[in-house]
Amino acid sequence: MLLRASGQANKTDVRLEGSIGTGDGGVEHGEVLLRFAEAATRGSNELGEARIALIDAIGAEAFLEAAATVGIFNGLVRVADSTGIPLDEGTRNNSGSFRESLGLNEFASARNTDLTQSEKPAPPDAPVRDVFSTG
Repeated sequence: MLLRASGQANKTDVRLEGSIGTGDGGVEHGEVLLRFAEAATRGSNELGEARIALIDAIGAEAFLEAAATVGIFNGLVRVADSTGIPLDEGTRNNSGSFRESLGLNEFASARNTDLTQSEKPAPPDAPVRDVFSTG
């Protein structure tokens, strides 16, 4: 949700397929960022090579920021999934189309949210705060 909203705010064509490891997400160095994020999240044997490729592409300082971001997102998602936290109403209402197209409703954690409720998406030009409102 935030990637989509920040992309719109910056007038950037962000492609959400990057969130499931496909393509480059439409962001600078997206391919090497995704390769690193996937390897780190999965504990892949390719992590060392992905780390070197990312440092070569963006530098050591930016790499530290990227690694910290991967770490915090990984932790937050694991906590949310393991405790059964459902999507809030605003997120559920405004993510139906891309959840479906990306296959996110098939993830095991999707069962934590009642996806049968009707969705009332916010208008495309709504501020980010409206995306997360429950009204």
